[in-house]
Amino acid sequence: MTQPYSSLRQRWSRNRALVLRTLGCCVILAAGNLACSSWNDEPAVPSYMPGWAEARSALESALSAWRDATPPLPDSFDSPGVKFVDRHRRPNQRLLAYQILGQADIENARQFTVRLSLEGDEAPQLVRYNAFGREPVWVFRLEDYELISHWEHKMDEPEAPPTKPPSKVESK
Repeated sequence: MTQPYSSLRQRWSRNRALVLRTLGCCVILAAGNLACSSWNDEPAVPSYMPGWAEARSALESALSAWRDATPPLPDSFDSPGVKFVDRHRRPNQRLLAYQILGQADIENARQFTVRLSLEGDEAPQLVRYNAFGREPVWVFRLEDYELISHWEHKMDEPEAPPTKPPSKVESK
């Protein structure tokens, strides 16, 4: 009688070890999956890309500095954590108000569409800004961003090659 009980006990010990090992592997896999998934339901991004909240905060910081600046306006509205590039604004043109209308996911940057109300302009402008980088976050107006990102070639249309006038064939 002791033999069958002993045999059952040994089988349970082996099965229990197998169950515990399987359960341990499942726990490790689940923890790894949680660690690799991104927080706030944002997809994983390269290390040079700010999160949406950080990019929006940088844009708001730069635009608020422009709006709140006293004349004469500085050439740049940089802060320690934000570098702002907008070479398309007129010198000493004040920003009266801004409204961030939306955001778009583009390659290598966070893009925001902003309505700018500028001093001296009757209608507001719709402008896109791209934010990228970390410590500092760079905020570029889309036109400036494109100029920088296409530095390898000229942005202007190539000139047409000069046409030669038809040569006259002399006949004798």
